[in-house]
Amino acid sequence: MMKKGCAILFLLLTTLFYGQNATLLQNIDYRAEELKHSLNKTGDTLILEGQRDITKVAIFNDNFERSIVVDSKQTKIPLTDFPNGRYVTEVKVHNKLIIITLILHKPTDHFSKDIASNQIESLDEGQKLTTQVKAEGSVVEENSIEPKEIDAPKPAVRFYWIVNKIYKGHSSRKVMKIGDKEAVEKIIRQNEIDLKTRTGRHNELVIWEVYDTSKFMRFKRRNPDYANATEADCFNTVPFYKSGS
Repeated sequence: MMKKGCAILFLLLTTLFYGQNATLLQNIDYRAEELKHSLNKTGDTLILEGQRDITKVAIFNDNFERSIVVDSKQTKIPLTDFPNGRYVTEVKVHNKLIIITLILHKPTDHFSKDIASNQIESLDEGQKLTTQVKAEGSVVEENSIEPKEIDAPKPAVRFYWIVNKIYKGHSSRKVMKIGDKEAVEKIIRQNEIDLKTRTGRHNELVIWEVYDTSKFMRFKRRNPDYANATEADCFNTVPFYKSGS
């Protein structure tokens, strides 16, 4: 009976907005009425319009995070390079934080099946997942071996953790995601080009080699200062690539 009541309450608090590539769980809390939020017809763009200025938008989950400085009443955020998954979207309007949930289900996904299995393995630490579910439709006002002379073999690099800060005039955004070797080579090439431009010369790109994606994501959540770690068995604490001012 309690589960049935909770389900009815959940339906009252949220409505669904579908696109071909995404689903948006709209926030219909009365305190969120000043923010219109929807998807375009194809579901590859998030459309936001506030009665007051939207100062910042953060879209994130365990594997990906993007923050966009807006400072305007309207904004359209492309979702084409977001991997499939469930995202918490935090929209800051004036002194208010409005939370909505975005689910991407595009036909193809740039992430490998290994990432999906890692998300399942992380469910034993379900505290954050539970928090996200409750946040929907709400408004918030966070045996020893002798050492040998030769070096031990380096663990196999399975993926890379990419942190890219991109500056564009008066605005900036931060992209954090897991990527493969091909994605890393592409983003490094683009970064080298951007650093030679007037607006891109302040860009910052840091890439780490990751040996175990599941362990790394748990390590990152438990250690917010992971970028300054000196020792870890799930990733190489010495950046694979680093640039920027």
